[in-house]
Amino acid sequence: MNRKKIIALSILIVFQLSVIAVMFIKAAAVRSYAKKNDTIVRVRCTAYDPFHPLKGRYVQLNLNDDDIKDAENKTGFKLANIQKTADAYYLQEEYALIVDSMNNNDFNELEPVLELYIGKNGSIIQKELYVHHNGAELPIEQYIKDYAL
Repeated sequence: MNRKKIIALSILIVFQLSVIAVMFIKAAAVRSYAKKNDTIVRVRCTAYDPFHPLKGRYVQLNLNDDDIKDAENKTGFKLANIQKTADAYYLQEEYALIVDSMNNNDFNELEPVLELYIGKNGSIIQKELYVHHNGAELPIEQYIKDYAL
């Protein structure tokens, strides 16, 4: 390779790595803000688990409108984009297959609750999806490990 190609390739690599770094830095800033300002909110939801050939397996969520209004009141932010940014919860493939095999009613009987970090200006990052089983609230991954595997 000649020198110009090496320099161009190096610039592209640095650019791509910086984009990824910025994403992680922004996510860390949202988490930090939410913890400091008590803007971690919980939203009840119902779910069904579709498969999308490009997106993979995930739990599609329908968020409770009343909980969204409560979250807006708590945080002081208009969370208009919450249905777009928090409508899918991704799982490891092995766990997603188990959720995929569950009946929708059986899954929704676990009363899923999505916990979110709300950052400055209403930016949103998912924290955890919880389900209820035998009177306990568990992260969905823990529920699958303990009861569904």
